[in-house]
Amino acid sequence: MKKIFLILMIGFISLSIFNGCEDRTELTAPEVPAFTSGTADFTRIVSIGNSLTAGFQSNALFESAQLYSFGSLLAKQAKSASYVQPLISDPGFGGRINLTGFSNTTPPRPIFSYSPAQGGTPLMLTHAAPYNNLGVPGAILFDIMDTTDFAAKSAARANPFFQLVLRNPALGKSIFAQAKNLSPTFMVVWIGNNDVLGYATSGGTRGTDFTGKLPSDPLVFDSLYNNLVTRIATELPNTKAVFGNIPNVTSVPYFKSVGPSVAAEIKKAQAAFPTLPGLVYAKSTAPFVGVATVESLAGFQTLLTLTSSTYAPYLGQPTGKYYVDKGMAIPAGVDTTKPFGFDPTNPFPNEFVLDPEEITIASNAVTSFNNTISALVSANPNFVLFDANAYMNQVSSTGLTVDGIGFNASFITGGVFSYDGVHLSSQGNALVTNRIIEVINAKFGSTIQKVNLQTVPGMKFGKKINYDNLGLPVFPVGALENLYL
Repeated sequence: MKKIFLILMIGFISLSIFNGCEDRTELTAPEVPAFTSGTADFTRIVSIGNSLTAGFQSNALFESAQLYSFGSLLAKQAKSASYVQPLISDPGFGGRINLTGFSNTTPPRPIFSYSPAQGGTPLMLTHAAPYNNLGVPGAILFDIMDTTDFAAKSAARANPFFQLVLRNPALGKSIFAQAKNLSPTFMVVWIGNNDVLGYATSGGTRGTDFTGKLPSDPLVFDSLYNNLVTRIATELPNTKAVFGNIPNVTSVPYFKSVGPSVAAEIKKAQAAFPTLPGLVYAKSTAPFVGVATVESLAGFQTLLTLTSSTYAPYLGQPTGKYYVDKGMAIPAGVDTTKPFGFDPTNPFPNEFVLDPEEITIASNAVTSFNNTISALVSANPNFVLFDANAYMNQVSSTGLTVDGIGFNASFITGGVFSYDGVHLSSQGNALVTNRIIEVINAKFGSTIQKVNLQTVPGMKFGKKINYDNLGLPVFPVGALENLYL
């Protein structure tokens, strides 16, 4: 009898504990909404674009970065059946930049190494279909529909990625044709950045218009983008798509890292030379030299490219090192016995400076292109706009805190951009993916879960130092010269 009573008591206590735990709902983890696709279908996601789409980082395309391209992250979050990319083993193609350490100077200067231009091996060349990621580093809007032979284009543009990504005309003779041949149920389109960024990153010395000196012509851009949107709508009528617009060039660290440091150096020089006007730089238009004041450099009214950091330490010296490194003859009228960058006869090179006139040209192009993109995308109920311009402006102006991690547009320390100052880091791609997911969910009623930023690798900083007010970075000569956008 005692045994029966004991068994009953144990059962009663166990039931009470069970019921008590069941009622304590405050200890229950919140339920994650089940994935639903809404009115969209994410079975086959295809991405078209340039290096941003490809997952290009730190001046190279390599597998450990490609795995975190925004298309790949979106496909994973949206439960896509598969998402195949033109993977390249590390260290990749392009000449990858690696942070190797910091100088012992005050402030510390980041020091970089540079991998071989083709240090990796393509891993997916035998894939029998077009890749789901059709982002081609270096592509402009024109290239999406262009049917020029891939190998010939790679040779003509000194760009291996057209041949690497597109491979075989039998898969489709253009980027669009290959995308269409995959019968995508959902597309991510982010193209047109290079139609202005190529002009900007060259310091206004090269362009994509018919003269080769300016951003793409707005009327031509409008016609080409209209053709792209129309063909997706008519030839893939059941395909939903998200389109990214073009961030302003001033939102990336490529243009916002060097100026303040150079301004500080000029300010020191002005103590010894009170009449020094500022940084004297070459221009391609009359007058053929310009002057960037300390104020305009520090306040970003005049922008210096990240590549200029290689030669900024030689400011004020009687040197022609820039021309020696380039293998160029000293131009007529240049006197390398004069202080480099401080004298009109030995100016700082034009390709390193985006002056106020050139900033206006680039900004006007971005505005025009984005107006075109917005109007065409908003006119189709199957399409939605990812306002990359507004998002990157937010990152640049106020920064973001996501999953307990702080992000901003600072070079190295901001976490959003890779070591080339233009392309997104893995966590930067995750941020973009999450914003794309937000606009997709809002438009199509899907419930795609966002990427947890804590699960995505950040940029390596190296040894622990104070990262505030970093000095000029030290790049190997030639680094970033063939920056693929």
